[in-house]
Amino acid sequence: MRRFFGLEKNGKIVIEGEEYNHLKNVLRLGVGSEVLVSLNDNFEYICEVEKFEKNTAICKVNGKNECVGNPRKNIVIFQAITKGQKFEFIVQKATEIGISKIVPFVSEYVIAKVSENKKERLQSIVLNACKQCERTILPVIEKTMTVDEVAECFKDYDLVLFANERADIGEKVRNLDKYNNIAIVVGSEGGFSQKEKEKFISAGATSFSLGKRIYRCETASVAMMSLVSILSGN
Repeated sequence: MRRFFGLEKNGKIVIEGEEYNHLKNVLRLGVGSEVLVSLNDNFEYICEVEKFEKNTAICKVNGKNECVGNPRKNIVIFQAITKGQKFEFIVQKATEIGISKIVPFVSEYVIAKVSENKKERLQSIVLNACKQCERTILPVIEKTMTVDEVAECFKDYDLVLFANERADIGEKVRNLDKYNNIAIVVGSEGGFSQKEKEKFISAGATSFSLGKRIYRCETASVAMMSLVSILSGN
């Protein structure tokens, strides 16, 4: 069955906006079609299209299943802003990997403009990635922060790891499965300045090396998110 995100209204599930357009005009599904609908909670709802109203599909619920694709841990990525397509790629992969929240921030070596990463576009990427990986809870995309604001957030997490490509020996992180609330910090194309690295460490972050090779920023993000997600049991 095709997957959509919808809303609950008056005991029915409604599919609106771009999701309605995809259902009605792209896939050409009609009355009686069975679909799976997500309401941004822990369930996927087995629905039947009952009727169409103006730009809206009205569905009745025939059953529901608990979604097994949602994150088991709260893993947040603080991602320094990158050029548009790279940031979109990171957001897409973060959703697939099971990240709960994506927080863009501006660091000293950021070369992209904040306006390059349009929130509406990113929300669309998140929604489509959730449908692709069979996840029913959308990750949150936060407002853009400063480095100081990011460091201030570290106190809210059980563990904070930041990718430090110049670490001689990255601290080995073991037993990630004992943590439920983890933050990951990854830089932009230019990495972090020494001052920023020192700020993160003094705020309680653990400097973490991904090895002797220097990765592109989007590669480092995917590697960090995958590593933490798998080893934590997410």
